[in-house]
Amino acid sequence: MNLKLQTLLEAGTAVIADVFDSLGRTPLVLDTSLFAVKGSGTKFIGPAYTLAGESYRWSGGGDRTKLAAIDRMPPGAVPVWAGGDIRGVCCFGDLLATAMLARGCAGVVVDGGVRDLAFLRRIDLPVFARYRASAQAIGRWRVTASQIPVRVRGALEDLVTVTPGDIVAADDDGVIIVPADVFDTVHARVTEWSQAESGARADIRDGLPLLEALEKYGHL
Repeated sequence: MNLKLQTLLEAGTAVIADVFDSLGRTPLVLDTSLFAVKGSGTKFIGPAYTLAGESYRWSGGGDRTKLAAIDRMPPGAVPVWAGGDIRGVCCFGDLLATAMLARGCAGVVVDGGVRDLAFLRRIDLPVFARYRASAQAIGRWRVTASQIPVRVRGALEDLVTVTPGDIVAADDDGVIIVPADVFDTVHARVTEWSQAESGARADIRDGLPLLEALEKYGHL
């Protein structure tokens, strides 16, 4: 893994969010209803590979646009599924997840539903999803495009725009987006803050009053 990405993943989404605040920018945190299919301890990071979709009624055959998009996913990517108006159906299940795993995806973020959770919990592909659903999407919902800017549900804003190549970080505290154009700035600040936090934690553990820690480190 790229060392800069590793630094952000180790620092965690909470530190990344605080860094955005320090830069005067709203942290691009995704919907708090997203849950880790594998449960506690799930984390990953990587560049976004975006997919957009919509509810659509049709009969017969698979979603060829969706299948083609998965076939093109590069190693290390984080597919971000923008479900749009999706409701009650899943974006993918065991077979498509197996294909994403085979292509080396770092993790998956689904603003929509997934199924075959028992299988997803066993394979080495971490997934965050908005809901679980047994009903398939075929005939009900389809992928309309891939590798375009998409809008997914946010926590601090109703919608968050994710552009292909933006960095997606996920851990126990949630999922956050780092736009590619501020990645280097965020990485540099995260590195500084992580070092300061380690020092603050040690001092507080040794009994330093919180107000004194705030004066010393500038933030808590």
